[in-house]
Amino acid sequence: MSRLIRSLVFFGVHLPPSLDWLMREFRLIVNKSVRIALTEDVRTRYGLTRTAYPQLSAEHRIYKQYIPSAFEVATVALKNYRRRLRKGFSAKPPFVKRLFFTAENQAYHLDRLTGELRVPIRAGEAVVLQLPVSQWHRDFLADESWSLGALTVTPEKVVVAVRKEAPPLFQPSGAISLDSNEVSLDGVACLGESARLVNLPFSEVRVIQSTHFRRKRHLRKKKERDWRVRRALLRREGTRERHRVRQRLHRLSKGLVRIARELRLAVILEDLKLGNPSGRSRRNNRRLSSWPRSQLHFQIGYKAALAGVPVIKVNPRYTSKTCPVCGETKGRRERVGRMFKCRCGWRMDRQLNAGLNILNTALASSETLARAVRFQPGALRNDVVIPLYDLPGSLGGAREEPSGVDPIPPDAASSNSGVG
Repeated sequence: MSRLIRSLVFFGVHLPPSLDWLMREFRLIVNKSVRIALTEDVRTRYGLTRTAYPQLSAEHRIYKQYIPSAFEVATVALKNYRRRLRKGFSAKPPFVKRLFFTAENQAYHLDRLTGELRVPIRAGEAVVLQLPVSQWHRDFLADESWSLGALTVTPEKVVVAVRKEAPPLFQPSGAISLDSNEVSLDGVACLGESARLVNLPFSEVRVIQSTHFRRKRHLRKKKERDWRVRRALLRREGTRERHRVRQRLHRLSKGLVRIARELRLAVILEDLKLGNPSGRSRRNNRRLSSWPRSQLHFQIGYKAALAGVPVIKVNPRYTSKTCPVCGETKGRRERVGRMFKCRCGWRMDRQLNAGLNILNTALASSETLARAVRFQPGALRNDVVIPLYDLPGSLGGAREEPSGVDPIPPDAASSNSGVG
């Protein structure tokens, strides 16, 4: 059974000067550990503990349990550094500049009811911090199934990790497959023989990103001669953008997981990788790099794990270029604008068509899911796309007989051309 980890972040905590000293000492220990590991060719935390612990313990009068935490940070930094060297990239030895420190759950004490945090500094000395606990924090701290994990303190915030065993995944009675696009998730929701085309728009994210991009470009020009003010303003603008984007993605992912849990649907997503950016223009690279697909998939993944909803990742190769009815692909198909047209007569919005192919790929790889979902793509020829949040428990009274043999009326074909 997998373990779930969440981070409880507390802002606005007043840190006494002794914690600033502790963060500086911790940073110094991490950098010394990196130099010792490179000199002695140490590659594991255990080897670093045997080699460097006696020396660092004698040189630094801090709470001794912080030293193994510093070894963990140094080991991770060295692992990334050596990985870059193996791949042929130029890299400098790691050096920590930011102030912070981490501690395991045995090194601190947190009162779950009051939010009082006791952090030891050295033998016989400790500081007590009062964390600003909100109702969201209390939902986790009051639940005894969440155990406390590592503590991370920076000058701006305090982060407490909590963890628990993931609940077992339920046996799905259907599936919802979604094609990830820049402004929406499009696909099909299936429950037995019932199926409906669905759409989850998040076009507000694109508008927010465009607005903040224009603001940051204006700030760069306006504060061109004052780099300190420019950096502070750009950092503040970037923080606002991230918060606004993540709030909308949280709202979307929460609604998706809620409906999947209520209808007992497995969520099928693409395992997206953008690949080499050298073949794309600078404008497309900027647009795709700001596309929050990874953040959205991450939110769906951990919320689904908390709710026991199965999540299946499939290879997105050719999903937007394949006909779900006859299986023809690539050059043997015609795509006009947003529409996908095949010589067999199949015609559908290309994003919804990709969602159908993603579902077919998942059904071919999962026997359990294939027994729960029984439908033919032709049954969705005349269906109108609806927002996922409008789905009732019976999938909106969708067609129960998946024949798909009725001819396409001219008005239905024209009305389906503007979905999404």
